[in-house]
Amino acid sequence: MRAVRSGGVVAECSAVTAWPAGIVAAVLAAAGLLGACGSRGGGNSTADQAFVAAVHLGAPGIASFRSNMQLIRLGHAACDGFRAGASYEQLADRMSLLEGRNPLPSQDFGVVVTSAVDAYCPQFRSRV
Repeated sequence: MRAVRSGGVVAECSAVTAWPAGIVAAVLAAAGLLGACGSRGGGNSTADQAFVAAVHLGAPGIASFRSNMQLIRLGHAACDGFRAGASYEQLADRMSLLEGRNPLPSQDFGVVVTSAVDAYCPQFRSRV
C-alpha cells in the first residue's frame, strides 16, 4: 500500500479497487490518481497499447476529447468500478455527472469501457 499525492489529495493506491459500489463515483473521480499508482496508466504496457489501439479504431474522433493517457486512466477506472460492483449503467451515469462540460459522446464511452474490459479486466466481459 502506497500513499500518493495528486492535486492536493492523498490516497492509497491499493484502496482504489477495494471501495464498495456505493462510492463508485469516487473511483471514477480518482482516475487522475491511477497514473501515480505503480505501472498503471503508464501507457507503455502491451495491454495499454492494445487498449489505445482498440479505442482509436472504434472511436476515430476520440483524440479531440481525450489524450491517450486520459483514456488509459479512464479505462483503468472503469475496471476499478466493475471490481467495486458497479454495473455498466452505473459507470455511464456517474461519468456523465463527473465529466462536466466536455463529456465523451455515449458511443465513445461505450468503446472505452468495452476496450478496457478486453485489455484490462476480461473477467467483467458479461457486464458490457
